Amino acid sequence: MGGDKPTNMKFRSKRRMTEEALDHKDSSVKVPFLKKCKEAGLLNELFEGILEKLDSIQEKLLNETASESGTESAKYYEDIETLLFDCGVFEDTLIKFQKVIKSRACEQEEMQRQLKQRLEALGNLEQILGSFQENGDLDHSSSTSRVSPSSLFKCEESID
Repeated sequence: MGGDKPTNMKFRSKRRMTEEALDHKDSSVKVPFLKKCKEAGLLNELFEGILEKLDSIQEKLLNETASESGTESAKYYEDIETLLFDCGVFEDTLIKFQKVIKSRACEQEEMQRQLKQRLEALGNLEQILGSFQENGDLDHSSSTSRVSPSSLFKCEESID
């Protein structure tokens, strides 16, 4: 069994060297390909294809449901993960996105603060109207139906 280990190591080492050679070879082929696309006026078409693919991935992720296969959506997440994190091209996009996240969180906190103030104001109004009714300050003779002020502000339960 000891003989297997060196063979596996040689295989892995040879494979790694082959991958590195392919990466170098791929690079030496891909750069001229892109330059030729530009010369031929096809760079826009290439990027349009890339954008279509991104739109397709985005649409599928946004429209995914719990019933969809996990492997299919996992593939799209992996594609985006690779695109965003495995190359440095989108680092500035992620930095801008971080600012968007912070801004959105601040907006939501402000909305929450405003809602809390409104709820407090509504609660105060409810108490004032309740005290008017208790003191007899409300004229019920002109009203056709008697509705307690507190019932006006009770939240209705949602019907499922």
